[in-house]
Amino acid sequence: MESIKIAEIRISGFRGLKDISIPLDNITVLTGCNNVGKTSVLKALQLALGNTNFLTQEDFFVDENGTIEQIIIDILFIPTDENGNKIASFSEQWETIFTESCIQMDTDGNSFVGLRTVFDYDASISNFARKHKILKNWIPSEGEQWQDISTTDSNFKRDSIPFFYIEAQRDIVEDIKFRTSFIGKLLSEVSKSYTPEKLKELEEQIKQLNETAIANSTVLTDVQNTLKEIESAIDNDNSEVSITPFTKKIRDLNKGITIHYGNSVNSYTMDYHGMGTRSWSSLLTFKSFILQHQKIAESKELPFYPIITIEEPEAHLHPDAQKRLYKQILEMPGQKIVSTHSPYIAATANIFELRNMYKNHENVLCGSLDKTNLEVNDIRSLKQKVLNTKGEIIFSKALVFFEGETEEQALPIFAEKYFGYNPISSGIDFVGVGGCGNYFPFIYLASKFNIPWYIFSDGEVKAQKNVLKAYKRLTGLESDLNEIQNIVIIQNNSDFEQMLIDEGYKEEIEEAIKSIKNDSDYISKYIESRNGTSRGRYETSEICDCCGQHIYKDDIRDYSGDEGYLKVLNDIMTSNKTEIAPEVANNIANSAMGIPQIVRQLFDKIKEDLHICL
Repeated sequence: MESIKIAEIRISGFRGLKDISIPLDNITVLTGCNNVGKTSVLKALQLALGNTNFLTQEDFFVDENGTIEQIIIDILFIPTDENGNKIASFSEQWETIFTESCIQMDTDGNSFVGLRTVFDYDASISNFARKHKILKNWIPSEGEQWQDISTTDSNFKRDSIPFFYIEAQRDIVEDIKFRTSFIGKLLSEVSKSYTPEKLKELEEQIKQLNETAIANSTVLTDVQNTLKEIESAIDNDNSEVSITPFTKKIRDLNKGITIHYGNSVNSYTMDYHGMGTRSWSSLLTFKSFILQHQKIAESKELPFYPIITIEEPEAHLHPDAQKRLYKQILEMPGQKIVSTHSPYIAATANIFELRNMYKNHENVLCGSLDKTNLEVNDIRSLKQKVLNTKGEIIFSKALVFFEGETEEQALPIFAEKYFGYNPISSGIDFVGVGGCGNYFPFIYLASKFNIPWYIFSDGEVKAQKNVLKAYKRLTGLESDLNEIQNIVIIQNNSDFEQMLIDEGYKEEIEEAIKSIKNDSDYISKYIESRNGTSRGRYETSEICDCCGQHIYKDDIRDYSGDEGYLKVLNDIMTSNKTEIAPEVANNIANSAMGIPQIVRQLFDKIKEDLHICL
């Protein structure tokens, strides 16, 4: 069945959102750090399509130039097929809903409805004036701001496009108490599902159940008889006091209903369950509510397309439950916009449904992934190597990528020394990509999501070639690695361990090895046991006379002299990376020399880009 969807929303002047545009899918997952505006996007939709009771003067955008005096929210509705794909024209049903005066045509001949909602503060009544307008165009003309697009008066009807906002603080125990909650509204409809005869029969059975319960309980009988004494104070001959252990009227079902979870032996009311179960149950009762309304609309052959915004569905749930809940959200009708801090939900979602919000020094940006230049293997890598295993990176303020295990252990320690605090508290994350050939999906995702990224790479020829290949594929630019500001290459074709030795941290490395191995003679014993042995075979330039192939020879360890001793330190660090690297890094950070200069170069760039004050 043909339907509609919101294809894009634009917001200006609302809370921290000065000017932002966000494309939406049938389901859209908003990700990003705290305080970047994810909830504000949901609330902007509520302002345009739902109630405005929460709006205050503090919701108007403020920066160093003062307060923006107007909130503008544009919503683009487009027609879709049954799979949510864009089509040229609205169905007859939706044409009737939108009316001819609201439907416009773009330059390609496709129908759309651009709804503009404008809020101004009216000081004379100390309240806000909301105006709905219809945009004549969605794309601004050359040199025109979208806020200045011409509009016409609106007779937009939203009855078939109900809006729902599901807050992060959900509790089924509280929901049951109120008729205005989703389950309360459902329960208030229960009596209408019975015939008058059946309703009378059920309530008579409840009456008899109440009488039997009281008659067989001395406690209830005594309480009821004592309460009858109040009748003497009521000037009404027909007054009486009675106790009803069970709901007297079906219409009051929500007052007495309880939900139990458990098995036939151990079943507990929802009050005894944790907030995860209670929050999840609350969201599922909303699902029941919305499915019920869909059935009603279908029975009356009416169009029905709810806009559902859900804030942090992962609240109080363990990772597996978060994934299952997200799949249950997918089953809801209508369009869903979900804000989340959960890497598990982000990994469960289709990667092209993600919209990452990032707040830089000047504005809030929204990024998404583009299928255009991605191959099948790229999509698989983004899903499996990035989001499934390191999904938390999309909530970062900045990302530092590198190849090896030593960097993974050492760089955060160096960063804490440089910045004076744990870099994680500033949203700076250090991410190993598992090999120099794996950079592309990581830098692609960071770039598309507007997250500043940096590469700290070994200087070996192979590593440099792979870094340059990933950068060229991302940007399409031929560049000299030494000229790319956010890529730092270790000099002299060295790896991280060799760089530490070349920088003169011999004593710090020795102390770390002896401390970790708890043996002051460990290095000398290592030399004694391995000097003169083969570390593996390598291909030479010599050609075999018999087979015509390159001749391989053993790479013999030579630990003699000062140069050989430094090779020992390198070999020990390389073969014990995860064990020794943190101790080496701590020793270096606390040394008189301080952290390596090339690492400081990396952190200087991050400090500049993120406007960090030390």
